[in-house]
Amino acid sequence: GGWNTPPGITMTKFVLILHLCLFIDEPKCISTQTMPFEFEDHYSCVRTGYHQAYKSLDLLTKEEINDSKLAVKIECKELKIKGKKI
Repeated sequence: GGWNTPPGITMTKFVLILHLCLFIDEPKCISTQTMPFEFEDHYSCVRTGYHQAYKSLDLLTKEEINDSKLAVKIECKELKIKGKKI
């Protein structure tokens, strides 16, 4: 990643992952997309995640969503980034 973390310092970042899932019988996620964003905190990640999930549903028709009972699950994955000693 392009994080500039000072040497010896550990920073926490979050990455956003969207999962397109079917909810017909048992929930089954059929597609996963890691978004090209990084976040300073969980709050920012979750807020952006719901916005991106809403936008991704706009790419599908009402029939596709209803027929397959599609929904987008969001995940904010925490990463610990350690600075490199020079």
